[in-house]
Amino acid sequence: MSTPARPSSRTLSDVLSRAAERFAERPALIAPPVRLTYDELDRCVDALAARIRAAGVRPGDRVGLSVARGPLALVASAALMRAGCAYVPLDARHPSRRLRHIVGNAGLEVAVCDATGRSTPEVAALSTLYVDGDDLARRPRTGGSGDVGPGPGSVAYVMYTSGSTGVPKGVAVTHANVLAMLEDALPLFDFAGHEVWPLQHAHGFDVSVWEMWAAVAVGATLVAVPDPAQSDPGALAELLLRHRATRLHIVPSVFHHLAEVVEEDAVRLPLRSVTFCGETLNYQAIHTWERAQPGPGPVWCNVYGITETTVYNTFKRLTPDEVARAAPATPIGGAYLHSPAVVLDEELRPVAPGRTGEILIGGRQVALGYVGNPELTAERFVSLPGRTGRWYRTGDLACADAAGLLHYVGRKDDQVKIRGFRIELGEIDHALRAVPWIGDAAAVVQSTARGEPVLTACVVTEHTDGLLERLCRELAPVLPEHMLPRRVVRRDRLPLNTNGKTDRRALAEDLSRRN
Repeated sequence: MSTPARPSSRTLSDVLSRAAERFAERPALIAPPVRLTYDELDRCVDALAARIRAAGVRPGDRVGLSVARGPLALVASAALMRAGCAYVPLDARHPSRRLRHIVGNAGLEVAVCDATGRSTPEVAALSTLYVDGDDLARRPRTGGSGDVGPGPGSVAYVMYTSGSTGVPKGVAVTHANVLAMLEDALPLFDFAGHEVWPLQHAHGFDVSVWEMWAAVAVGATLVAVPDPAQSDPGALAELLLRHRATRLHIVPSVFHHLAEVVEEDAVRLPLRSVTFCGETLNYQAIHTWERAQPGPGPVWCNVYGITETTVYNTFKRLTPDEVARAAPATPIGGAYLHSPAVVLDEELRPVAPGRTGEILIGGRQVALGYVGNPELTAERFVSLPGRTGRWYRTGDLACADAAGLLHYVGRKDDQVKIRGFRIELGEIDHALRAVPWIGDAAAVVQSTARGEPVLTACVVTEHTDGLLERLCRELAPVLPEHMLPRRVVRRDRLPLNTNGKTDRRALAEDLSRRN
């Protein structure tokens, strides 16, 4: 079993430096035609960090990062951290209003960007440092000075998540937070001597933090997933087979499509482990895979966590019996050693095993809070009587079994997860109701026959023709692609609860009855 390059380090780029020493000639990153060893990757990061420092960026600054997912995201984010900065993802595909808010809220003055980022007005308005394929070229060792300025308690990145008021929230996560996650999580995965897994998630989605830095810590080879394979499960299967991937970290709804390809095309993938994240489990997809590939298969794992508590906080290795039973409550397992999780009632009192309550997470992975929003930070990051430190109120509902393992039940509010993205339905409601020709509206989540979640807009309007296409045109300037409705339903009026507010649950139940 591979011994991880233990993150007993000051910062994340220290983890990379140690990996470059231990795994110098091992392939670190494959993104044809680019192929970098760990030593070469570390040199690329050193060189770009030197350019960032020369551009006048100071340790402790927040810097926008607007590059395509893949190799540049890894090199540029590591270089920014090595220069002592915190990176702030700026997705060029996101609406202008959202990007303007992030730039203003994070106080950005500088952005590292590729060609697409540089052509985005909100990014181009900043002082920009351009990066391209040349920053992935092999280069001599520069004798870089390593991390500059801030230490473990400094901010590594600020990740923006959906907000119920229509305004995204920026979560400030420190190096110490991520190092704590790696320290607790890495021993749970039984890594082999050399692992290979895809680099597929965008750097604005915090799964990418685990994907990149767990790989660096254990000396795994990351294979960048090109854009066509992001939306084509057949191309993804071919890539996994060609590079002999050993592990896969994936959202259940995406895995469902991959499993269908494996079954239909009789593809035999040599995966040792599949880890699910970001959504409730889709057992039907696991069953499809197991039918297509009988005999010894991958170890099925499930992880749970949120941005405010640094990506992941629990781990569960699924047993064959659990996969066969397909219980409605998703097993998310036990909390990490230094990231305790408790299940409490509305009065923040412990609930009995088997009873449902809210998950609160404490310990070393709890982030600093929301950038520029002390009121919301105080509301969600709390102290608990008789318990040490700060605890984050997740809003997720769970119950603990007799062994203390957690089972995810749902949400206590209107937040949902689709394709791994946290989405506040209230943010979509806000955008829908701002459309001039809509009288009232609410977003709900329905399920397809495959069990996949689908965003549905329920609207009160006189318009009928081409309604979905027209609605998406109206929403595209204000909502990112993953928050656009995939269905639209007209209603004469929306149901109200006893407080006079839209009854989202009744609306969803009504849609289910009509389908």
